[in-house]
Amino acid sequence: MKAKYLFIAVAVVSLFSACNRDEKSLFDQSAAERSQLALDNAQKMLVAHDSWEMLYFANRESRGYNVVVKFFSNGKVIASAQNALTTKNQLLSDSSTWVLRNDYGPIISFDTYNKVLHAWADPQTDGDGYLGDYEFLILEANANRIMLKGKKHSAYIILRPMPKMEIADYFKTCNSQLSKYFGNDAIMTLYQGGKAYYLHNGASGIFTLTAVGKPVPEVDPVIYPICPTLDGFVVCYAFNSTLYMDRGVEMEHLFTLTGDKFVGEGGSTISAGDLSTLFMTYISNNKGWKADLTASTGTFADAASAFTEALVAQSKDSKAKLSSVAITYSGTELIGKYVLRVKFEYKKNGQGTKQNITADYVIALKSQNGNIGLTYLEPASDLATTWYNQFPEMGALINTVMHTFTLSAVDQLNPTKGLSLNTSATSIVVSGNGNLK
Repeated sequence: MKAKYLFIAVAVVSLFSACNRDEKSLFDQSAAERSQLALDNAQKMLVAHDSWEMLYFANRESRGYNVVVKFFSNGKVIASAQNALTTKNQLLSDSSTWVLRNDYGPIISFDTYNKVLHAWADPQTDGDGYLGDYEFLILEANANRIMLKGKKHSAYIILRPMPKMEIADYFKTCNSQLSKYFGNDAIMTLYQGGKAYYLHNGASGIFTLTAVGKPVPEVDPVIYPICPTLDGFVVCYAFNSTLYMDRGVEMEHLFTLTGDKFVGEGGSTISAGDLSTLFMTYISNNKGWKADLTASTGTFADAASAFTEALVAQSKDSKAKLSSVAITYSGTELIGKYVLRVKFEYKKNGQGTKQNITADYVIALKSQNGNIGLTYLEPASDLATTWYNQFPEMGALINTVMHTFTLSAVDQLNPTKGLSLNTSATSIVVSGNGNLK
């Protein structure tokens, strides 16, 4: 272990000293002199900026959290945070002290208690807490980024210069980014080195990686904690990095939003990817696409209105309505089959208990040349057959969906929030939905 830290110490010393060309050659210095040089340069670097954006990754199983820190040359540090985990969504600031010392490498220690910084290192009631740290080895340092690794639990911190802005505005923006980018369980596509991978669950702050066309594994999934920034997000791939490299993925740290995709430091991109593949993959993850009955237009919208009118007339309930039309997988009785799920509600003769009816119709669904094709097969149950025969308008509604559609995204970055299935006669606007049962 000591040998590992000594190796890192020499590497960091070399990195720091490269910024100071007036110093004599490292080979002419003793180990003590090189260590002191590393500490001196770390001191200068940490107090050089008015404040730092601190991206704190306590452990592999939780997202990264945003902190703003300011280091003073007299050993004072002020830290601020606002998150649901450690501050109960309240803006919290606290001051304490920090110190640099050598321990087989330059170490930064937050050596007096700070309500913001020590929250991740506190043992909590279970004795472990969030497995964060308050003493960190300096792994990497330059004018744009400093990387720290916790001495005890191997938590990771990435420091970036903080732009001049109100702290409250910083947290407001960052705390909304993940939902903005990856809401509706959006599936993103990572393109790297000529290969493509899927990234799931970004809104949770932890990407789960799979090969394109493969489901999320239930055991030992490859995960990447992420932390939002003002201009994109940072990925921490240091946890179990050997596992990630074995899977062929070498993630960059910083991904910056550029147009409708995120661009990494090394040129990798993360985007919504091919819309037809995304459409199919989203369903295969036990989710589905629910039509927006007010935003859709053309023959589909007309058929939905006609079905509602027929439902009102037959049930004699003026409030009877078509609840939803969705494309998803069927229930357990038809595992692996795609269905068009039609839901409607009414009261017989407008009285009594409201009845909610779900009629599933088995369909074939395929992706071809970037388009999506739907073909009607059969009712999935006796009830679905009854309602299909009872309402000719239901058959007409189903027929408006049985076409080959071109796809366009309402939100290019996050198509699951709004995707349009288009023909010359209709436009069916759908959104990703994980609760269609």
